[in-house]
Amino acid sequence: MVINSNIIPRPLTKEEWEDCSRGIYDSFANYLVFCPRCGELAKTNMYIMRAEAYAEELGDMACPRCGARHIWTVGYPKNTKTGFVKFKENE
Repeated sequence: MVINSNIIPRPLTKEEWEDCSRGIYDSFANYLVFCPRCGELAKTNMYIMRAEAYAEELGDMACPRCGARHIWTVGYPKNTKTGFVKFKENE
């Protein structure tokens, strides 16, 4: 899978996690799974339940970029609350 190198991930906030745990989330949002240490994306464009499950599936798999383990987390692209991003043509 080729991941867009323009995407800079951010973890979900405490409030976003709390909302998800109460079943409050944007059902159309696109979540991603990434290494919070270096920003390596494992997968993008998932619904919240699949993103959480995928992060668990990765478990202690080492990040291919920085080698960290037990770190995979769910998030959004930086500066968005929906996971949808728009890139300018020359970016």
